[in-house]
Amino acid sequence: MDRFVVHEEGLEWVPADFPRAQMKVLYMDPRGGGQILLVRFEPHCEMPEHAHAASDEAAYVMEGELRQPLPEGGEEIFRKGHFVFLPAGMKHGPFFAGEEGCTIISVFYGPLR
Repeated sequence: MDRFVVHEEGLEWVPADFPRAQMKVLYMDPRGGGQILLVRFEPHCEMPEHAHAASDEAAYVMEGELRQPLPEGGEEIFRKGHFVFLPAGMKHGPFFAGEEGCTIISVFYGPLR
């Protein structure tokens, strides 16, 4: 495998799989489908509950905040500097972006199925 370098300013924002969010694909692994994404949520954007059957996910909040309601009530708030690791198959979300929106970097260790 060769070294790969990209600057995010040279990449286009493209629509994410849910409304009011965009992403930049920083890297896509041609060997196994893993990828690294920069994801931008507009203010008050909602990411529905979902799971990635074949891929672990690691996510880091770069700016803004995401809120996730908890089943027992209340909510968990992920702000700048928070990191979360989610094993393949684990349901997560829904997430709601705050007033300023939110930007995260997500690393997927396998194909997104």
